[in-house]
Amino acid sequence: MAARKVNLRVITLYSLAMLTASFVVPMDHPFINGKASSVSARSVFIIAVVEAGMPKAAHLFNAVFCFSAFTCAINSMYIATRVLHTLALRGQTGPEFITRRLRACRSGVPVRAVLVTGALMMVAYMGRSGALGARLDELANNSTVSCLVVYATICATYLYFFRTLEDAKLYGNTSESQAASYDRDHPLYPYKSHGQWLKGCYGMAACIILILFNGVSAFLDPFNVRKFVSAYISLPTFLVLILGYNLRKHGLRLSDWWTDKSGDLSNTVQATSPKRKGRLEFPDAGFTRENVFIFLGWIWANFASYAS
Repeated sequence: MAARKVNLRVITLYSLAMLTASFVVPMDHPFINGKASSVSARSVFIIAVVEAGMPKAAHLFNAVFCFSAFTCAINSMYIATRVLHTLALRGQTGPEFITRRLRACRSGVPVRAVLVTGALMMVAYMGRSGALGARLDELANNSTVSCLVVYATICATYLYFFRTLEDAKLYGNTSESQAASYDRDHPLYPYKSHGQWLKGCYGMAACIILILFNGVSAFLDPFNVRKFVSAYISLPTFLVLILGYNLRKHGLRLSDWWTDKSGDLSNTVQATSPKRKGRLEFPDAGFTRENVFIFLGWIWANFASYAS
């Protein structure tokens, strides 16, 4: 249900909104071609309302942008703290005196993990020089690349999982409940879509291409060191963390590296019932009162959640 909502949101909120804005804002507008005085002035929505003779409406869009960034920051901080806490529970956060503190919880909240994550936000106050909004551009660039690294890793993980599913089909001596974990045709298989492995390949390849070419503007004459660092610092950081983990756990025994991957499917998630939540299924044939209520309920479940 969540996966379907993502598709609906991308189509309705992003694609249609950008299509509508493209009818109003010309592609050669100076503000979207490097002449804007601030980051927010480059937004096609801000430009659209100003060109329409409603400059005061730009303040409303700026408020929406700030609120959106704030909620995104809260969500990202929540995810980062829980990931850091989970790594500490697995003993994967470095020395024991650090790991022991990151494991600690108070009333179910990993307070120290929250403080460590929150401390990283102070990086935003390090750049006091440069043009207006330049440091914000660099932080946004770095955050974008970091997210792309995560998405590429997720796609690679799924492709390995998909290969594990294919290998599991070669063995027929499994129980029915365990078979539901890897049989994509089983009604209790949690989620599948058409061409899912192909989508995983496309997502991983697209993320890698975007990562490599995201900082191409830094190479334009003259070479911009700050843009280059902000665009590509996430890559060596990601590799150093992975290599550091393998060195710490396996030392220089290179044959033991990358052996932590698990092909165990016994504890995978299964659907609770063959009927999938969020799927539009009409109980009757034709245009009936019951079908109308089912359709309205489906609309409410998929679109009303935008407000949350």
